[in-house]
Amino acid sequence: MTPTETSLFDAPARTTGKFQEEFEAFDAANPDVWREFREMALRLIKTGWKHYGAKSIIEAIRFHRDILKGEGEQWKINNNTAYYARKFMDIYLEYEGFFETRGIKN
Repeated sequence: MTPTETSLFDAPARTTGKFQEEFEAFDAANPDVWREFREMALRLIKTGWKHYGAKSIIEAIRFHRDILKGEGEQWKINNNTAYYARKFMDIYLEYEGFFETRGIKN
């Protein structure tokens, strides 16, 4: 099955507030993080995973950058993990529920 990617403009807005704004700024400044997150999630889905932890994907990205690429402290992702999970499920509607998410405090 080929995933159907929708535009973020078509996806429903799930959250607003300070953390959402911080995520959007981080995401805009670090588009490669989203690209890696998306590619890893789609690879997991393709290999048969029905659910997965977004934090595991973020930690794999961090490991890849810190250890394999030697980028060290070039970026800090902090509270953005849940926002990447939500962004993925907003864009790839057929994978709603792939990541477990909870309510967000603003």
